[in-house]
Amino acid sequence: MKRISFILLTALISLCSCESVLEKTPDGQITLDKVLSNYGRSRGLLDAAYGEVYMGRDYICFIHNTIESLTDNTYWAGTYNAYEWHNGSLSLSNPVIDWPTNSPRDQLWADFWRGIRLANNAIKYLPMSTVITQKERDTWVAEARVLRCWYYMNLLEFYGPMPWIEEPLQDDYNGWNDLKRPTYDEIATKISDELMAVVHSGVLPNRQTPTEARHVDNGVAYAIRARVLLNNASLLNNPTHDNEKWKRAADAAQDVLNMSEYSLVPMSDYKKLFVGAFTTPISEIIWRSWADNSHINDTNGVDVGTYTCSDTRIKINHLWRCGDSPTQELVDCFEMKNGSLPVTYNDDTRTNVTVTPGAAALGYSEAPGGDPYSNRDARFYVDILYNMANYGVPYNCTEPFIVETYVGAKNGFNDLVTDPATNSCTGYYNCKDTQIKYFGPGGSKGNEPTHWVFFRLAEFYLDKAEALCELGDLDGALTALNAIRERALQPKLQDVEGFQKNHDFIMSRIRNERRVEFCMEGWRFHDQRRWKILDKTNNFVTGMRITKDEDNKFHYQRKKIRDYQSNTDKYLVLPIPLEDAKKMASMTQPEAWR
Repeated sequence: MKRISFILLTALISLCSCESVLEKTPDGQITLDKVLSNYGRSRGLLDAAYGEVYMGRDYICFIHNTIESLTDNTYWAGTYNAYEWHNGSLSLSNPVIDWPTNSPRDQLWADFWRGIRLANNAIKYLPMSTVITQKERDTWVAEARVLRCWYYMNLLEFYGPMPWIEEPLQDDYNGWNDLKRPTYDEIATKISDELMAVVHSGVLPNRQTPTEARHVDNGVAYAIRARVLLNNASLLNNPTHDNEKWKRAADAAQDVLNMSEYSLVPMSDYKKLFVGAFTTPISEIIWRSWADNSHINDTNGVDVGTYTCSDTRIKINHLWRCGDSPTQELVDCFEMKNGSLPVTYNDDTRTNVTVTPGAAALGYSEAPGGDPYSNRDARFYVDILYNMANYGVPYNCTEPFIVETYVGAKNGFNDLVTDPATNSCTGYYNCKDTQIKYFGPGGSKGNEPTHWVFFRLAEFYLDKAEALCELGDLDGALTALNAIRERALQPKLQDVEGFQKNHDFIMSRIRNERRVEFCMEGWRFHDQRRWKILDKTNNFVTGMRITKDEDNKFHYQRKKIRDYQSNTDKYLVLPIPLEDAKKMASMTQPEAWR
């Protein structure tokens, strides 16, 4: 009688709630024939494979926000990952990117491998089930194959290429020492081939119905493939600039764009990509996780209490204390309405700036009494809470809540940068996936769910733009880039001040566009690494310290917030954690860790 591993049992117990009693062997493991002869337990094989997306990936949802603060986009005035990362604490024995309050510490490394193992369980054993239809068997196996590629994609992004494993390895597996690290291209090609095999099988729909929206489909398969091939073509993994890899990346991005099931939402609906009703399909989102109203709690959004708008009851929080506070570097990336960047840096401190002519023409000024926040890219007002920003009208109030980030104000600047404070240390707060918090009579919540977006269509316009620019097709790159700019109500790049039709200028603005479009979504972490720019970006971050004089004029001071040490090659690819590195002795660590 064959037994299925304990890790599968655990997943089945948590996911197959319809089962009151699970028959187990004396050692606590459920027998395989009991799984394959029961519909709920057979379905549980697939549900378990999704577990690291929708349960274990709760950590990723948290980590996506902390990962943003591992970059120059945000500063997190707390402990955990961000503080340790920038303090230079990354080591073989301290993987940093984990959930440190759990015991034992949950790590992304373990989550991804567990996901692969559970997907392999589904792929191997579902064909043996005696209680599911052939259509269910084919569909569930296809989904599990896509999920396996999803977990491998994450391993690639964080830890580099890993051996492709198709067997559900058991706890007593002793062949780890025989595994060899493949090349990035080998695994990228394997993932690409596997996903295209699923697509060409015709088993999965291009897009799931609203009732099945949490399940992967061909759109997800194409999206995983495109992201993997873009990473494969990037400098970190393609130092010789092999144009064939860039062509594969461009073609893969186009495959996503060719899908008629997806389209960019208008700017008026942009906020709904991150906050909104989760039962309604959103045309731009290819795959997401979402939370119900319980996600909006006392540390997410603006807490206005019950029936009051008293300043003493209002806080701006996200996730924990002040959460991820956008940096001045990120704010400077948001263009003016005319497409001009607001400032240029006069020196390496990034505190001495010159206002660009285009920004000055629209009133940008950091002089006393000036205004640096009007007439900006429309996304700025969705993503960033800044001094005197209108955050909306809370429940049972008649006046909007105005954010005040100047020193001494209700949301004022915090000079204690190592303090896990309620107030921001940069002078800004994240607004992208937050909302005003309010309660109705009886404690009912008026919040909408928030989304954790894994893939959305905008990514692939910018992937295509980057790949075509690297291939020298500047016109094609501009066309793809401008699709995102025009959705944001920004002028075409060729119409902005100082435009130059050359690779360096266009690529710099593609990268800037990615930073703005996907800020607070976690992708800056991977972009910095695949472009190998940590030595330029992760030295320190700045904020805007604002004071108010007796004449009610605001004074603006750019200020260094904190020095970073996360700027060496050791941060480009994470190492295999120490204990597993001992088991996988034949696997080479990343070059900077040898």
